[in-house]
Amino acid sequence: MRTILPASLEGIEVYDVDSGLGGRFTVSVASELNDGKVEVRIWQGEFTSQVWKSHRLFDGKTFVTSRTNPTNPRGLC
Repeated sequence: MRTILPASLEGIEVYDVDSGLGGRFTVSVASELNDGKVEVRIWQGEFTSQVWKSHRLFDGKTFVTSRTNPTNPRGLC
């Protein structure tokens, strides 16, 4: 499933999550779920001139993971 970009990208906190493909995804928490789970949104692209340029392959897709999996918190922009 893909998500719609928020009006402003500033202030979005992102994390690293193991991709299961030999790397990491940059994700933000889309929603808190029960039993210590969160739904996360993948950010794959780049922020250029105040615009998010999507790299499309995984950008915007969501998945559920344990709340303890996201690491390395930082701002998207």
